[in-house]
Amino acid sequence: MTPKYMTEEGMNDGIARLLVAPRDLALSGATVVYLSPARGEASAAHRALFAKYRKELKKVLDEAIEWWAYRNESLEEELGSAKQARVANWAEFPAGPVSDPNTVAVIRKYWLACAELNAKEAPPVGPESFLLQWVVDEGDMATAELLSAMPYWPVGLDGAGRWT
Repeated sequence: MTPKYMTEEGMNDGIARLLVAPRDLALSGATVVYLSPARGEASAAHRALFAKYRKELKKVLDEAIEWWAYRNESLEEELGSAKQARVANWAEFPAGPVSDPNTVAVIRKYWLACAELNAKEAPPVGPESFLLQWVVDEGDMATAELLSAMPYWPVGLDGAGRWT
């Protein structure tokens, strides 16, 4: 698969960065799952939640890609150059199409849902694996590429170390 929005190296670096990012917060009290099960080895509840995530993610990513293309077209008309339009679009929205607020909201929603489910179902699944590694494992590199552009996961920690 040839990445559409970035280089293959950039995509792979983004995937690797996002998959280890939560470990940075372990010292702050975050619950970190260091070894997540593969999707087929996860609980039925985790697999069902993932199916809902994929369906909702596809919808918002389709809309985000349309929004991104529209922005590129509008900027090209304004600037007179496709290259300048792409540069301007990335400069304003460095995460590319996943900068779309609806996409960010879905990612955050399912991170929190996965973390909540981990309190009830074993084995626990790292939300980063749930959101990204399982997508890679499915071979959906087009979606993985889009997600890999995020500079960070759109979540934080409260004072008790719970994901918010």
